Amino acid sequence: MEFEIHESVEGIQTDAIVVVLPEGADRCDGRFAAAAHPLFAGGDLPLKPLETLVLPGTPKIVFVGLSKSADPEAWRRAAATVVRRLKKVKRLAFAGGDVRAMVEGALIGNFSVEVYKTSNNRESIEKVIFAGADRKTVEEGIITGESINWARALINEPANRKPPRVIAERAQEMAASIGLAVEVLDENRIRSLKMGALLGVSQGSEEPPRVVVLKHMGNPNSKKVLAYVGKGITFDSGGISIKPAEGMERMKYDMAGGATAMAALRTLRLLRAPVNCLAVVPLSENMPSGRAQRPGDVVESMSGKTIEIINTDAEGRLILADALAYARSLGATHLVDLATLTAAVRIALGPFRVGVVGNDQTFIDSFLAAAKRVGEKMWQMPLDDEYRDLIKSTVADIANSGGRYAGMITAAKFLQEFAGTTPWIHLDIAGTAWNDEDKPYLPKGPTGIAMRTLVEFGLGFGNA
Repeated sequence: MEFEIHESVEGIQTDAIVVVLPEGADRCDGRFAAAAHPLFAGGDLPLKPLETLVLPGTPKIVFVGLSKSADPEAWRRAAATVVRRLKKVKRLAFAGGDVRAMVEGALIGNFSVEVYKTSNNRESIEKVIFAGADRKTVEEGIITGESINWARALINEPANRKPPRVIAERAQEMAASIGLAVEVLDENRIRSLKMGALLGVSQGSEEPPRVVVLKHMGNPNSKKVLAYVGKGITFDSGGISIKPAEGMERMKYDMAGGATAMAALRTLRLLRAPVNCLAVVPLSENMPSGRAQRPGDVVESMSGKTIEIINTDAEGRLILADALAYARSLGATHLVDLATLTAAVRIALGPFRVGVVGNDQTFIDSFLAAAKRVGEKMWQMPLDDEYRDLIKSTVADIANSGGRYAGMITAAKFLQEFAGTTPWIHLDIAGTAWNDEDKPYLPKGPTGIAMRTLVEFGLGFGNA
């Protein structure tokens, strides 16, 4: 998909012009009033959010409904909906709106999960035109949209095509293409760092673990270093505590946090953000075998804390424990981890909001403000000291599971042990990283949730 900028929609050679109508509007842009007037009079307009109405002609006029919020996410969804609806159109023009959000939406809507269909004759829009837009705004939208799709493509890959070593290679290729510093820790290096929690998870798999570290040091005059720590379980069978068969095929998405963290670093690098930022991504498969760790085992983490394994399907917090400790050893002064960590967050918040906890309210407030600016829905959950009692162990420093009650919170409480006193935020994206139902603006599959917030927050962090 290519993008062009024109001064106005008049005289543009295009197959369709998109007119966005706010919910409840009783008129539209004067340039299209003649076409819209009889539609308002006849009750065909206005439209509900994301509804579309196409008037035939050359060019077609496409009306699309916009929600009253009119925030960036509303514009993003409107553009994505049009792109998904008009797949046979080759050239499409937008007449005004939030250009950066619509560029992102066009790219997001153009993404396909059907990459392995042998009969895939998919049609898609070749060129999108914006009237009166600023080139810098369009370029920023392209960078963000392409980064989200980079993460989505990686998440969508089948597990047999993306073991830890392959994801590490993809990260290296991406980093090399944009001049982003990258380091990959192999199994020997991981063992020398005494990352026993990560090694415990990986020991049931034939595929050895990796840790990817991306670095963007965009503010050499600052001592602050922000680290995004993303869970990278390339397939999660549950291990010895094996998951039910139903839905297990989706567990290829269990590295969404890691992919999103790396995509955020890609974006910050290309935007030349004045921030010192790391992405630390532990990568492992969680498989059952004769070598796999068992419930009742005890492992020693990089931090020195010992962990009793209660449930081998509570593996994400184990690899994050070592990754958080490693990020701190690299000089991170602030931590944000993100992970498809618990089913409990989906029960609590549904597929609509990311669960958020942390140990520094000012830090959390700043992050949630960034999420609101870009239109990603998040909700803070409690992290009271009482929850620590649920993960006590009789034989080790801490247990890796607190049972069925407050599952999202006890998982976060476990991670807090390894963040220490460093300002830290945890994002549980298990309910929002995968779209279960086809939507007007999004196909079934990976969503890329939280990438925009990480970037927006990183930009503000660098300027603070």
